[in-house]
Amino acid sequence: MKRNTPTDPAMQSRTTLSTGQPVRPRPAWSSAARAVTAAAALCLAVAPVAAGAAVSTGTTALSCTQVQLWANGVGWADLHYTVSGGGQLNVRMAQSGTSATYTVSGLSSGAVLRYFFTYVPAGSTAAVDTAWASLPVSCVTDACTSCKYHTLVWADEFDGSGQPSANSWSYHVGNGWNSGAGAFTGWGNGEWEWYRPEQCSLQNGALVLRADYASSPTSIAGGNWYQRSCRITTQGKLSWSNARVEARIAMPAKAGAWPAFWLMGTSNNGTYTSNSAAPIGAYDTMATNWASCGEIDVMEHVNSDGVAHQNLFWDTRTGVYPWSGSTVASNQSSYSVGDVTQFHTYAVEWDASTMWWYVDNALVKIQSVSAGNMEEYRQSFFVILNLALAGSFPNTAPVQSDFPLSMYVDYVRVYQ
Repeated sequence: MKRNTPTDPAMQSRTTLSTGQPVRPRPAWSSAARAVTAAAALCLAVAPVAAGAAVSTGTTALSCTQVQLWANGVGWADLHYTVSGGGQLNVRMAQSGTSATYTVSGLSSGAVLRYFFTYVPAGSTAAVDTAWASLPVSCVTDACTSCKYHTLVWADEFDGSGQPSANSWSYHVGNGWNSGAGAFTGWGNGEWEWYRPEQCSLQNGALVLRADYASSPTSIAGGNWYQRSCRITTQGKLSWSNARVEARIAMPAKAGAWPAFWLMGTSNNGTYTSNSAAPIGAYDTMATNWASCGEIDVMEHVNSDGVAHQNLFWDTRTGVYPWSGSTVASNQSSYSVGDVTQFHTYAVEWDASTMWWYVDNALVKIQSVSAGNMEEYRQSFFVILNLALAGSFPNTAPVQSDFPLSMYVDYVRVYQ
């Protein structure tokens, strides 16, 4: 866009988020999971803890044979587990800050992983045991028969609470400092928002990107900022080539709203922020080598219409160069989604020669990227999710009475 009793995740019904936004329950796993069944569902197993303790535990599918188990908000954690009725294994989980992780490998379809955690909440000395939980591992047939890639290699289902996983996600903060111009320029698009990590959180099984509009401004870096929002990215942590990247998203349909799900090439030289508690005055610098670093817009939406936009940007020169307006190329298209405030699945697949876009598994765009000066698309790409406000694409001012605005992401999945 240069511009502690766990439930079976297949039976969970999440009808309303805390903000009142309607949420459709996930489809049956046989058609929605498209690979690791319950493992990909981040089966949440939260133990009863003392009031005020912010501890969450769960699982993340890394592949059909690997599951990462995690505990957030802990001083330390042990994992106790069995695989398909075998002997119990007890391990100390790897600690990073207040997060602990351990990856169980060598699993196979049909295996059953049973586990529980022992942990001490951060700032406490009393150990807590969760209840036993069971996690069946099952790789199922892909529901999208026309898709090129079917093996799940990474997923975040956004269960739990608090901040998104620091193992997978960083942030772009601020308003897009352009050092060449010497001023804040709204990420090259004239956007109004000041991005902050705390505007992204996990709630009711979704990643929520929340935009707020204050009556009084916050003065930062010589500017007055009324709007805050979130822009989250896997930059510096995860990237893929020759892949399918998809997300299930519900978004606002209001004046000036510009939610987007997009990818940037790893040759991008813009900065990112790993600190979820970055100082309010912290800001990242936008890439100076756009569009020769390559961009893929899986989904963009503006204002209140029912259309999702697909696009890609590249530089007509071969190689990585500083930005030049005369050498930027793009190919935008759009597709009628209908009610974008309800969940829809948006995806892109690409290889060295072709790119395919999908909405709810319907193929909506094909683009050749085989030209010699489109070498941008033969590198790895990282993911960006953001809720921008105003700017050149919406070309509309936000209305303060519409706020807060929220973009909900049920999951992000990558297949190869």
